Amino acid sequence: MLRNFNTEVQNLAGTVALGVNIALKEQNFEGVQTALDFVKNNPHLRFVSLVQIDSSGGSFKKSIFKTYPENYPANVSAVSGDSIIVKSAAFSTPMMSGEILLGLSTSEITASKAQIRNTSIIVCLIVFGVGILIGFFLARNISVPVLELRDAAVKVGLGDRTQQVKSTSKDEIGQLSQAFNKMVMDLATAESERKAAQDQLIQSEKMASLGQMTAGIAHEIKNPLNFVNNFSKLSLELIEEIEAETDTQEKAELMEVLKGNLTKINHHGKRADSIVATMLQHSRGTAGTKVPCNLNQLCNEYTDLAFHGMRATTQDFNASIIKNFEENLPLVHLIPQEFSRVILNLLNNAFYAVNERKQKDLEAGKLAEQPEVKISTQKIDNQIIIRIVDNGSGIPEPIKNKIFEPFFTTKPTGKGTGLGLSLSYDIITKEHGGKMSVKSEPGKFTEFILELPL
Repeated sequence: MLRNFNTEVQNLAGTVALGVNIALKEQNFEGVQTALDFVKNNPHLRFVSLVQIDSSGGSFKKSIFKTYPENYPANVSAVSGDSIIVKSAAFSTPMMSGEILLGLSTSEITASKAQIRNTSIIVCLIVFGVGILIGFFLARNISVPVLELRDAAVKVGLGDRTQQVKSTSKDEIGQLSQAFNKMVMDLATAESERKAAQDQLIQSEKMASLGQMTAGIAHEIKNPLNFVNNFSKLSLELIEEIEAETDTQEKAELMEVLKGNLTKINHHGKRADSIVATMLQHSRGTAGTKVPCNLNQLCNEYTDLAFHGMRATTQDFNASIIKNFEENLPLVHLIPQEFSRVILNLLNNAFYAVNERKQKDLEAGKLAEQPEVKISTQKIDNQIIIRIVDNGSGIPEPIKNKIFEPFFTTKPTGKGTGLGLSLSYDIITKEHGGKMSVKSEPGKFTEFILELPL
């Protein structure tokens, strides 16, 4: 009986730990209390404690986070004794790691054992038969369902949201099974809704990046087209003058000017054609397929696009751009559409940061520092290193550890989704097998470093 009770206490602790684990992952603090309340009405309950484990600094420190009853002198080192059975069950989430410490009284079991011991000589055969029946009943109606529930809980913890526990009994185990089944279905629905919302946000981020790039392309092409239009107009006027001119020498001079205009028209027409050709080259191929790319050309083009895109949305924006591309870099196998999104995102963030710092300095009456963004490429051993540095406000140390997390943003509401850096990090690390890191000193600079294998 005591052994079965030990198993029951352990299973109860495991069930409470599972409920706490799921609630913390969903940041549902009421769910944590609900999980603890699961054993609140157990007649044998002496105490149930939520123990927090702090593993910072290389050591493990346990502390009592919450206990019921609140006035019980809980101890993280509590162990089983003559009158109590203490069991623990661990849980671990990104928010918190710890264990459930559960203590149930054995006073009733001890009394029953004493009574059985006093009468065992007389009714030993009856007690033996009853013991067999009780054991069979417990195994069939309590232990087996609890073990099935435990196995299903383990699978749910590993990510299987299709688990359902079959139970036709109407006792506490049956009610627990029904509650478990409903919890799993609710969890599956919540995960589905979260994934749909996340996919929608990711698509919104990609569309925002596309819009920024489109604005940059339009602005970049507009300049050479303006030159073509202006020189074409001047050339038409020159042709009219040439037709009306009778002096041979004057006519020859006008022809030279016309040739110069046509040369400039040709030059700027080729520039517009080059921009379009580069965009077409980067959009070719199947999505997700790596192709050999000229990294310097890609970085150069998308730096200009990001700059002109920022200029198109922020009329008074200006910044110094310093490009330092190592010559004769080998071709790098990239997914152009995805990698260009990373470069655009990092440069957009850099331009936003330097402009934001300038605006803050002006509002504070300070002498604003000239906005400056640097981009460089370098080959070191079998890697290509890309550095993007800005002299914006920098990133505080507590925030720096979170910037690659999904949905984390320091921009005002409506200015960012918090997915740009997260998507960029996944593109570099997962799709290209590289590394992405950040260095920053508040008030001075921020530097993003991309490492790509050859």
